[in-house]
Amino acid sequence: MTGFICSSPLYEYDGWRFEFGMTGPWPIRKDGRVYKRAGNKFYEVFQRWYDLPNREDYRIGGGCERL
Repeated sequence: MTGFICSSPLYEYDGWRFEFGMTGPWPIRKDGRVYKRAGNKFYEVFQRWYDLPNREDYRIGGGCERL
């Protein structure tokens, strides 16, 4: 049987790793754990990334994968 497993897409930009899914952006640590808080620094970097025309160039993982 074939199926899919899906997760939020992961991106890396300007030294930050973050997921950007249905609940919005959230920073991720290098070891994969999520930060407890997201501050103004993160949201400033996120806004610069969001304004880019080629955001998918910074995707490093996540999304849906076929099993």
